[in-house]
Amino acid sequence: MQFGFRQVIFILLLLAMPAAAYFFVFEPRNVQISDARREIHQMQQKLNQLAEATRDIDDLGREIDKLADTVALFEQKLPAQREVEVILQQVSELATKHQLTPKSFRTDKAVTNSQYAELPIRIVITGNFDGFYSFLIDLARLRRITRIPTMTLNKRMNDEGEMEAEMLLSIFYDPHDQGPARAGSRRQL
Repeated sequence: MQFGFRQVIFILLLLAMPAAAYFFVFEPRNVQISDARREIHQMQQKLNQLAEATRDIDDLGREIDKLADTVALFEQKLPAQREVEVILQQVSELATKHQLTPKSFRTDKAVTNSQYAELPIRIVITGNFDGFYSFLIDLARLRRITRIPTMTLNKRMNDEGEMEAEMLLSIFYDPHDQGPARAGSRRQL
């Protein structure tokens, strides 16, 4: 049996077909399959994390009710816009109670969110450090939500234990509640 030129070319073409199929069909498909497996593995990990997070919650409805009660408690601590001045008066009375001298109360522009507003107040107070410490403790005990994002304390020269504090006191309030006090309201000062 003799092989001619045509038979050699035919045999080479037959051998080239599986190689071409591997490079143009099977290899790209293998890459797609490995990508799909990797994506499935990532999704399975996320599902496992979600299952682990929800496993600890026996009753999701009860957990939602607890969170709603917590939100209601914080909303109750938000004074109405008209009550902000009362809180400022309380802060001033606390300072006086602890023998501190408020040098200035200056309000900045209120920052409004959809459900609450924050009124930043720059306060400069002078007095004894022990009184200032007691003032901060009483300020933290107020029934309203407040925070002090920045504070600078400076020792006053020639005065033992005397200091000057410049702080930014933020008072949170309900910007939508501007009317007169309602009968039976849960808001308390």
